[in-house]
Amino acid sequence: MLRCWFIVLLIMALLWEKHEADTHYSVRSAGQSVRLYTNGVFHSQWNPAKPFAGAIWDCLSLPVLYRSPQTCKRVLLLGLGGGALVKQLACLVNVDELIAVEIDATHIKIAQQWFEVDSTIVTMVHDDAIAWLKRYQGPPFDLIIDDLFGHASAEPERVQAFTDEWVACLSRHLVSSGLLVANFIKPGELNRAVPVLKQHQFMQGFRWSQLEYANTVGVFLKEPVLSNAWLAHLQSCGLDNAMKRNARAIVRRSLNF
Repeated sequence: MLRCWFIVLLIMALLWEKHEADTHYSVRSAGQSVRLYTNGVFHSQWNPAKPFAGAIWDCLSLPVLYRSPQTCKRVLLLGLGGGALVKQLACLVNVDELIAVEIDATHIKIAQQWFEVDSTIVTMVHDDAIAWLKRYQGPPFDLIIDDLFGHASAEPERVQAFTDEWVACLSRHLVSSGLLVANFIKPGELNRAVPVLKQHQFMQGFRWSQLEYANTVGVFLKEPVLSNAWLAHLQSCGLDNAMKRNARAIVRRSLNF
């Protein structure tokens, strides 16, 4: 038993930690992966040798392949965490502009220092993402990823429900052919979001999930795509065969629109 515990300690080594007010941050290594925990909540993981290894972040980035990667030029990420999504998207699409809005300044520093997020490929904005998007007056985006999570009692929780006001705001800043991707924790959250999305001209949706994670990711479109479009774009992208197999193993189901 002692030997097993020693092995676990070696695998999950503490690289850095910080206490700030009532928030505890820790960066840990797990094999070749780097992980970010904030108040016990697992926020990000990145392994440069396996950018797509079956984690929940794959469900947030890989839906970009429902459209041709060449059409995705402007991306908005609401919630940065450690920046794993930024690095995954860089493997999939060559964007003209990528903006990540993060309320926690320490997360931005961690993304830069420990996850090596390159500021030349992403503009990291320290702000409340909800307020920022409501104020935003620039051109719309081809992809918006809503990954806005806080934490309570070491459990993740959405900080913004998919209300009529919030969906209207997201829709207003998305091109008609764009993709909206959102992370949900509780099973009923996605189901309750669908009727609201339908009221704002979203016509197609998919439920993505990984068997080892409780999260459910919703993918929403105003202009429907063919059912095999995602597989075709996956097959032609630059990921290696192992990463493509991991991608195909994701559970993907159509939503009732």
